[in-house]
Amino acid sequence: MRFNSLRALLLAGVVAVPALAVSPETILSVAPGGGGGALALDQSQYLMVTWTSTVAFADVTISAYLSTEQAANTSATAYLTTQTGSGATSTSLVAANSLTLPVGAFGATSELQLFSGLNLPPGAYYLIVSTADNSNNEGWLNGSLPSAPVTASGVTLNGAGHDTSGGGSVNTAYPPASTFSGTYGVGFAFDVTGLPLDEAGVVGPVIPQVVDGADWQSTIVVSNTSKVPAHAALQFFQTTDNAGDTAPWTLPTLETIDPANIALAPGASVIFHSSNRTSTLSEGFGELVASPGVQAYVIFTLYVAGRQNQDGTAPAALPASDIFIPFDNSTGFTSTIAVVNAGEAAETLNASIVLASGDTVTSTLPSIPAHGHVAFALATQFPELAGQQGMLELSTPASIVTASPGAQHPHIVPVPTFSVIGLRFNPTGAFTSLPVYPAYTIID
Repeated sequence: MRFNSLRALLLAGVVAVPALAVSPETILSVAPGGGGGALALDQSQYLMVTWTSTVAFADVTISAYLSTEQAANTSATAYLTTQTGSGATSTSLVAANSLTLPVGAFGATSELQLFSGLNLPPGAYYLIVSTADNSNNEGWLNGSLPSAPVTASGVTLNGAGHDTSGGGSVNTAYPPASTFSGTYGVGFAFDVTGLPLDEAGVVGPVIPQVVDGADWQSTIVVSNTSKVPAHAALQFFQTTDNAGDTAPWTLPTLETIDPANIALAPGASVIFHSSNRTSTLSEGFGELVASPGVQAYVIFTLYVAGRQNQDGTAPAALPASDIFIPFDNSTGFTSTIAVVNAGEAAETLNASIVLASGDTVTSTLPSIPAHGHVAFALATQFPELAGQQGMLELSTPASIVTASPGAQHPHIVPVPTFSVIGLRFNPTGAFTSLPVYPAYTIID
């Protein structure tokens, strides 16, 4: 049942479905080649490779064939930035790492890991290696260019290797601000591996359902709580019928931000507002795939002529298999919930209610289609709850059998497939979100 009146309006929860963990794949690789030689790395010649990606990657590792021929000269520093030259500052720095170069003949030492655990949104990247030594003993092994490098879909190597010779300039205070005008024809041997964001096995925060129009507006806030750049991709789905079916939804917003491609600097937030320009209510939900550390929430604003606007905030949530929602339908109050089925099959949820009086009610929700959304007032769906207070428990009957190491008995583990949000409206029309609690389970 969909809500069309102010007090009956119910906003749905949003889910992000975990992807199966997979092995890192090659993002970019230039194999060793060019006869096994290396370009010297010294205090007047810094070295760089650069690439562009239209895809976000998580858990990125970057390695390069760097070495030194003398044990007395092993110090270098690696930088990964999104800009070089005079305009490069610390704000464009993704990561930096002090290196101890392996000692040995060029091409005879193992590849050196420069960075790991990076989360890289789409964009251009510059990998720079510098040193303060001037012995010409350090170097970066020749690559196999002009042979084609190995690249993931959406990734492009931007030419061969670059250095600060041939009219370039060295900035010793901040090496990424150097000018890399020289081109080294065979390039440099290096590897970048990671997971495309939609295969990264990480779950971004779940954003509650969005509504727009008919005096309602949604403000969505997506924040990066990590110390590295992050990326988020948010897709909306609009409820299309009373059965809970949905379809992809291009949510109109006041800003020009593309919700499907949100780049977030460390500690940054992106805020955008639904347009609220029509007299017709649109409601739906969103699925967020995001780098680790990304959090989100939505603020619902109700505009009513003649009185103050009303706000309510719904925090991020994760899909679960067993959820508790306290409710209050006492005189003048209306509690509402919405449910999103994040699974790939229709779902019928069990409902177990404990009233403040101690009485219990058991029921089920009508089948919710795969990737579907339903919203209703509790007293409409469950007439026994009119005028009552208590706790509603929703759980999925779907389950799998597992046994933990050392356990005496197998356990029935429900599959986490649905997300819930609740709202309580008071007699004035003001509203607030109801807390939603995943069930606490002890497994021996």
